[in-house]
Amino acid sequence: MKTSFKALFVAAAFATFATTSCSEKTQENAEATAESAATDAANNTENAVDNAAEATSNAAGEVKADMAPEAGDTAVVQNKEADKLVEETPKQ
Repeated sequence: MKTSFKALFVAAAFATFATTSCSEKTQENAEATAESAATDAANNTENAVDNAAEATSNAAGEVKADMAPEAGDTAVVQNKEADKLVEETPKQ
């Protein structure tokens, strides 16, 4: 079977076009997938930061509630160094 140069040229051109079209579509899909993954990662990071901030706020609130003075408390806290000794106050 004899094929002409023109027929081979057309076949080669079509094959190149088909390959390029498929490659472009594959690249577009890859870019869309990468963009989607980046968006998901950003959203997950933002959610993690929000959750950490909320947990910190809740923990701080719990500490304040635990440290609140209660009826009958007579202890006085002084912010000073104890010179490596714990001083006891005499009973009155």
